[in-house]
Amino acid sequence: MKNGTLSLFELSTKIQKALEANLPTIVWVTGEISDLKENRSGHCYIELVEKQENTDQPKAKARATIWWRSYRMLKPFFETSTGTRLASGIKVLVQCNVNYHPVYGLSLNIIDIDPTYTIGDIEHRRQETINRLIADGVFEMNKEVDFPWVPKKVAVISSSTAAGYQDFVHQLSNNPFGYVFEHKLFNATMQGDKAEVSIIEALDRIHVDIINWDIVAIIRGGGSQVDLGCFDSYLLANNIAQFPIPVVTGIGHEKDYSIADMVAHTRLKTPTAVAEFLVNRFSNAENWMIEVKEDFGDAVFKLVNANTQLIQKFQLSIAPILLKQIGNKKSELHKLMLTCDGKTALRVSKASFKLTESKQRIRQSIKTTYRNEINWLNTQIKDLQNKPIELLKRSKHRLSQHERNVSAHDPANILNKGFSITRQNGEIVRNASQIKVGSSIETTFAKGSAKSIVEKKQNS
Repeated sequence: MKNGTLSLFELSTKIQKALEANLPTIVWVTGEISDLKENRSGHCYIELVEKQENTDQPKAKARATIWWRSYRMLKPFFETSTGTRLASGIKVLVQCNVNYHPVYGLSLNIIDIDPTYTIGDIEHRRQETINRLIADGVFEMNKEVDFPWVPKKVAVISSSTAAGYQDFVHQLSNNPFGYVFEHKLFNATMQGDKAEVSIIEALDRIHVDIINWDIVAIIRGGGSQVDLGCFDSYLLANNIAQFPIPVVTGIGHEKDYSIADMVAHTRLKTPTAVAEFLVNRFSNAENWMIEVKEDFGDAVFKLVNANTQLIQKFQLSIAPILLKQIGNKKSELHKLMLTCDGKTALRVSKASFKLTESKQRIRQSIKTTYRNEINWLNTQIKDLQNKPIELLKRSKHRLSQHERNVSAHDPANILNKGFSITRQNGEIVRNASQIKVGSSIETTFAKGSAKSIVEKKQNS
């Protein structure tokens, strides 16, 4: 065996003595909790890690223990002070004893914890998350979505067993105005390590059926205030910020905003406050409609009243003018009637005279013709006494036929058969093209005559 060779125990003992000789009894150490377990005895076993800045790989690890006597006091003190759970992923500043055991190796015995360090780290990480959301251009996106005038259909993300959800439903369903809301629960874990993924999955389920919803309400109440860390996560905030319909939060913060509150369209403190907000939206809309109805009624009344006065004023001013014009038109019409009556009577008289004259000429013509024919016949008889009797019969027949033709063309006979004679301005009208619509015509019958105005004509 070479000189200076040490057994493992000897090496471990030297390390133990070196640590005891060179380190103070109590030291303050910073690190990130990478694992935390509580056993039945109440002890807390932690693994602390320090990571490289660029690669996020561990560059140092150490086991740490908080014995139950200390842990029962440190845990509530830390969680109350920081508002977050003592859990994996947070950075802490702990006061501890450094121990080295030949069998168990290096370990830290934690006797105190400084919450202000963790608060600073949490705030630093929150600010980094906020800056990242702003840099991504999504921080204000949900706030810019138009909020429905009356948000009737509400998709609710909460836990079915949460007292806050029951309060929300009761407040919404029993509102004093009797407004009816359509709401559906999308169940999710609202605290602990699984909350972030669970809420995002609920948002995804709503998005599949998004056309049927007006808003999303993320509500939580009745749980511990230290279980709200998920609402500061980048992934959840990013999903809320980019959701296409307004998101309203009521997740129970009493002191400050979570990042989820910041990116949501509307932030309220509690589930009950969210329900009251929705009811008030309905109430405000109803009041506005009542005011508009009243204003519209007043406006219509004023308009009708103003127009009534205007019409009355117009009637008063126009009545004398209309009466004067009506009087003038009556006078003109009377003169026109007198003129028309005189002209008509004159035309009828002339037409009657001409008709009588024509009758006389026709009768005279018939008599003359008859006499001539008789004379011709007598002459023929004398000249043809020696001709056959048949020639005489033909002559008589010719005479009778001629007489009938003459009688058939007698105007009186024509008129007696139902025909009439139409004249315009004293001239006989033989076809429709001779007259115009609106012109005056005179019709002579077998007995009497009539004057008419042409309203319509048809050229054959």
